[in-house]
Amino acid sequence: MNELTGSKGCLATDTRSLREIAPLLENYFGITLGYFENEIELSTGKHAAKAIQEDHEIYLPINRFDYDAYMELFGETPLLTDRLREALLFVAYIITDRKFNEEELYERGYWEDWNTYKGEWAKLMLFMEETEQRHRNLYERVGEQEMPVTLRTNSRKQEPQTIPNTNNWLFRLIRKELADYFPDIQTAEDARQELERRKPSAGAKPMNTRYPIVAYGIYRMLHEENAMSENPDTPNELCRLIYDYTRFVGCYPSYKGYDGSFNPKNIRADIGYIKKNVQKYGGEKIPKFPSVEFERIHIVTDNIVHKDLF
Repeated sequence: MNELTGSKGCLATDTRSLREIAPLLENYFGITLGYFENEIELSTGKHAAKAIQEDHEIYLPINRFDYDAYMELFGETPLLTDRLREALLFVAYIITDRKFNEEELYERGYWEDWNTYKGEWAKLMLFMEETEQRHRNLYERVGEQEMPVTLRTNSRKQEPQTIPNTNNWLFRLIRKELADYFPDIQTAEDARQELERRKPSAGAKPMNTRYPIVAYGIYRMLHEENAMSENPDTPNELCRLIYDYTRFVGCYPSYKGYDGSFNPKNIRADIGYIKKNVQKYGGEKIPKFPSVEFERIHIVTDNIVHKDLF
């Protein structure tokens, strides 16, 4: 495989490298060779479906992608072989230069469920904090030690159920079982800040769906290409790679902050959630970019149009 080279304004590669790296791009990220159709045709002067089967030099014009910065960050990363490093370079090119249909990607909504659960957890944290504060105030006034919790259905068709919460056992159990899924919301103040960030702004778009594609794609690629041991499943080094890479391509979720801090628990929680979704619902829940196919070749002979797909 030829190594990509970067120069001002473009990346130089060849069709052989694209063919060899294509299985990694498609399997782990959903990026098919159709994403490079314009670049292949401009470089070769031939239809992309035909040119990709031959040997040609290919030039990828870059606008936002910074080759030198990429190599400085990931050129010596011990977790990446040359082949995996080149695959992630192609992925970074596609993302940073916006070589995808953004609206189609948003419609997939891979991150919508997780975003919803996270918001509900923030609301629950505030509810527990406010309930505990009311009980503390009541205890100080009259010495009341019970703190029952009343559960009602949304429809209110069923009778409410009152659960004694002696010594705060229910809320302590809830925190013990759920808090690890949301490592950046551990206190009521964290919850308030999370809900404040969620207030809609004019023209706001849905949560970016590129992050789970990239994070889980890197996780799968390193494990399935034997670059990563299974124990531990998500070590700090892998979390750091995902963190640095998603920040580099601009898809690290803004709600996690851009203050430069790194917490591997955040990455582990994200990967854990995506894995559970995939295990529960199967392959259709694996986050990927939508596939893009080469356009058909149209050959006109004696007023008859023949369509050949290479």
